Amino acid sequence: MEERRRVLRGVAVVAAVAVLLGLLGLVVGPVTWLVAGGTVRRLSGKEQADALNAVRQTLLAALAGAAGLAGLAFTARTYYLSRRGQVTDRFGKAVGYLASPALEERLGGIYALEHVMAESPRDHATVIEVLCAFVRARAPIEPGSPVGGEPSADIDAVLTVLARRPRRPEPNRPDLRATSLAKLSLRMHDFSAPPSLRRVFLTGADLREADLRGLDLSLAILSGADLRGALLHGTVLAGALLAAADLTDAVGLTAAQVGEAELDDRTRLPAQIAAVTALPGAASPAP
Repeated sequence: MEERRRVLRGVAVVAAVAVLLGLLGLVVGPVTWLVAGGTVRRLSGKEQADALNAVRQTLLAALAGAAGLAGLAFTARTYYLSRRGQVTDRFGKAVGYLASPALEERLGGIYALEHVMAESPRDHATVIEVLCAFVRARAPIEPGSPVGGEPSADIDAVLTVLARRPRRPEPNRPDLRATSLAKLSLRMHDFSAPPSLRRVFLTGADLREADLRGLDLSLAILSGADLRGALLHGTVLAGALLAAADLTDAVGLTAAQVGEAELDDRTRLPAQIAAVTALPGAASPAP
């Protein structure tokens, strides 16, 4: 196989040299006379030779420039394909680490995917889907289960990555429906920029006693989510769907926050908020 490749490369080189020589022959011969035109044809002796040489030099300079541009284009294309291949390879290896029984390798895979997402906008949506699928598979909700400890380190890492993901258009909502995220901590004090789970599907998610202070949950779908005892100081709920959500004993929640969200008559609020908040009929958030 290697011998065949060497032969093919040799044939390609010979063919390229032949094409180049043929092109040069055309340029210094027929093409030169064609470009020179009738004026040069009417000259004679040294005057005609000088005029032809001037035309040839111009044509050769133009040919060299075109070859340079073609070389740059080829180099750029080669670099792009090489770079794309590296990103694809890194993505595949990172996904493989997510299935590892070793926590360290799973964490490495999660942060490797974050780097891929940061460097490659075209892979943004795919990385989000993979990370969300990882959480749904490893932290499914168990109805009726008591509030335990904090989420495992790998689940916490995924939510951290999602909360600081680049702000780009996302054709699909990140899907964290029916996931167990009790005692999750995504408070803004732990991020260099305000964390965001904007437009995320959190239908039926267990967010009991989660620390969501300053988190952007605007336009998120939290239908049936359990937010009992959650810390919601400064949490952005503009346009969030809280139909049938349970916010009993939520800490730091204000009437102003609730007024920006979409509620229904099944939404359960802290007593002091429910007393001053009228619950409208069910409504859907913006797409």
